[in-house]
Amino acid sequence: MTTSQDAPTDAAPLITVDVWTDVVCPWCYIGESRLQDAIEAEGLTGQVHVRAHSFELDPTSPVGGSQDNIEHLARAKGMPAGQVREMEAQIKAMAEEIGREYTTERPMANTRGVHRVMQAVGAEHGTDAATAFFLDLRRGYFTGALNPFEADVVIAHAVSAGLEEQVAREALEGGAHDEAVEAEVREAASMGARGVPFFLFNDKYTAPGARRRTPSARRAADRRGSAGRARRGGAGMSATDRTHDDDAAEATRRPASAPTPHSPTPHRPAPSDPRGPSRSRPRRAR
Repeated sequence: MTTSQDAPTDAAPLITVDVWTDVVCPWCYIGESRLQDAIEAEGLTGQVHVRAHSFELDPTSPVGGSQDNIEHLARAKGMPAGQVREMEAQIKAMAEEIGREYTTERPMANTRGVHRVMQAVGAEHGTDAATAFFLDLRRGYFTGALNPFEADVVIAHAVSAGLEEQVAREALEGGAHDEAVEAEVREAASMGARGVPFFLFNDKYTAPGARRRTPSARRAADRRGSAGRARRGGAGMSATDRTHDDDAAEATRRPASAPTPHSPTPHRPAPSDPRGPSRSRPRRAR
């Protein structure tokens, strides 16, 4: 999401984290929570700039559909409903472990409209406003506080983020921001993303999945500080900085005997191993 109203240049963040995400992705909700906890634990509050980007887990989902998440996953993944409920119970336990609410039964439909509105907020008010809009909707969705597939809910949140009501409605229902959504999905795919959450640190290093133990943000900050403090887009973390997941952490990415719900639907290629190593890449064009 390229805008002219990003974080102030006179207070550049020590670390920039770009995250590709979908509003219905439970691992994204867990991953965001763990990221925020890690930022606080490392003493980096206010020094990490998180930017959300669009990724659609299932572009073929019906718009305004009436199915719930259990029915959707059972049908999309070919799983028994009971197995889906067991998987949801596992995720709920993980959420409770880190002090987050999590409702196991949720509405499910196409998320393109939410992404279009996020792009509209970003175009008018910057990435920070768009990210806040999107994360607020997702938190409400997974706590059972709201339904992001109700037009009035999305529009009300967009208005709170600074959009005029008519602009928000046109973004939700029209196609003006479709190309922006698709461009962000393509960008993630070009870096090897086949599911979400997908993280890019300091415009250079990628990491998939909702990791229990994140790469050391403090080590990355210290390394950057040794070369001159806080310039956006500088070197990030190397593969050797990443700690290995333990057995429990593996469940955050691939619960035993269940397909990963944060992987795309079959019309997009699935990864042979979503736990692959982080990879460096050139700075993203802005």
